[in-house]
Amino acid sequence: MLLPPIVLPAELGVSVEDIFRPVDRSMVPELSGLLDYLAEHHPLVLAAVADVDRSLIWSMQENTPLANLDNAARMARDLSVLQEAMSRTKPHQPVA
Repeated sequence: MLLPPIVLPAELGVSVEDIFRPVDRSMVPELSGLLDYLAEHHPLVLAAVADVDRSLIWSMQENTPLANLDNAARMARDLSVLQEAMSRTKPHQPVA
């Protein structure tokens, strides 16, 4: 099955290439070593991640706008519950 291209409105000021690009290593320096390893030894893993990203977008396009709004509202509620639970837990104290 041939999937449709992902097209973004020009008003957004970004292209598909702007969205699906390699991770900016300066933004997550703790992942640089892992990204280097994957690029050298398992480049298909990096390609699969980009493919999953696209697949999620395609699956969302199949939903009605109301279903997408419902999904977003559910995710927002889940995030609120997680944030509340995290605020109730004590931060880890370093052992002296």
